[in-house]
Amino acid sequence: MKKIVLGIAATVLIAVSGFAQKTADIGIWGGTSTYIGDVKDVTPFQSFKPNFGAFFRYNFNPRVGLRAMFLTGNIGAEGSIEETPWEFKKGVQDISIQAEINFLKYRVGDKKTPFSPYILGGIGVMYFPYEVDPALIYAFNQNHNKGMTVINESTVALSLPFGMGVKTHLGERLGIGIEYLMRKHFVDKLDNLDDPLAFINNEGKETVYSDFLHNNDWSGYLGVHLTYKIYLGKEACPAYDKIYR
Repeated sequence: MKKIVLGIAATVLIAVSGFAQKTADIGIWGGTSTYIGDVKDVTPFQSFKPNFGAFFRYNFNPRVGLRAMFLTGNIGAEGSIEETPWEFKKGVQDISIQAEINFLKYRVGDKKTPFSPYILGGIGVMYFPYEVDPALIYAFNQNHNKGMTVINESTVALSLPFGMGVKTHLGERLGIGIEYLMRKHFVDKLDNLDDPLAFINNEGKETVYSDFLHNNDWSGYLGVHLTYKIYLGKEACPAYDKIYR
């Protein structure tokens, strides 16, 4: 009976302490983007483009947080497709919500949790223009299915964001980290090549290679972030600290 009472008391204590320890971090992010897709023979560092952003991270406990993030900047590359030169550069806005999981217990400014590697994963959307002249597609695909009208439109694309990084302290409320983030796109338009090898045969039948789940477009972000810890409620409860550290 005593064990049951102690178990219930511990559960209530954890729940109450969890609500007492409402902390979050606001951060700024700066770095570079890179591209992976249909364009080949891209010089590894030539596709790097500057990007910056900001995020808000709610900390459930020293292991788990939830991050809302916004990134903006350019993505581009120069290379070739089917031995035909191709290049693009465009502004891209990225919004994501991701779970952030620390491998070690970590809180900004806590000397007992000096650093931690972590992983991220969630869901996001990206906004960018899609511009292409079908005459350029004709250079490597004479039977393409793009029609003859120049395409110039805005695209809102669902993405699958994930990544990894490591973070540490700069002071009692300041933190710093470095991370690499990836985005799996669910459209094939980032490089202005939407299923570029799709074609219509002599019988008028269409053959496609790309769909919602299967396409070649990915984007990556390598950057550094600075964070500032804020309290959303009461300061840390001693019982909470004892349980979670």
